[in-house]
Amino acid sequence: MNHLAKLAGVLPLLFVAPALADGAVDVKGFHGKTRAQIVEFGHLSELNGKYQLRVTEVTIDPDGYMKPHHHLGPGARCILSGELTYVFRGQTTLYKAGDCFTETGDESHEARNAGKTPVVLHNSEVLPATLPEGKTSLIPLPADAKK
Repeated sequence: MNHLAKLAGVLPLLFVAPALADGAVDVKGFHGKTRAQIVEFGHLSELNGKYQLRVTEVTIDPDGYMKPHHHLGPGARCILSGELTYVFRGQTTLYKAGDCFTETGDESHEARNAGKTPVVLHNSEVLPATLPEGKTSLIPLPADAKK
């Protein structure tokens, strides 16, 4: 299977969920700044006008948290400093500076900074081209997923 076919299988949520962004996700102490944004995909020209690749630098204050949520698209997260406590599929992982992990966007997860110093990470995501710069990719859990 080529890369575009794989990408198409992962991203169907992107066209139905943009209106849900910035929904009722319980968040405290998360601050983001767009660092890079790609809207032209070179040899992958069939993605032009449909998707963007965005890198956001996220700072999480001590005691900051993001309760269970989804994202509009998949992405990679790389910890630059601090320690991030991440809960996914019932397992808790502590990510430290230099660690990277991925998310598909369609599975519930949560994160918090249980430390005494800020966590700084780069969040790279494939998002709908129509999502404005500065608008978060967060979406609340579907009603049937909430417990």
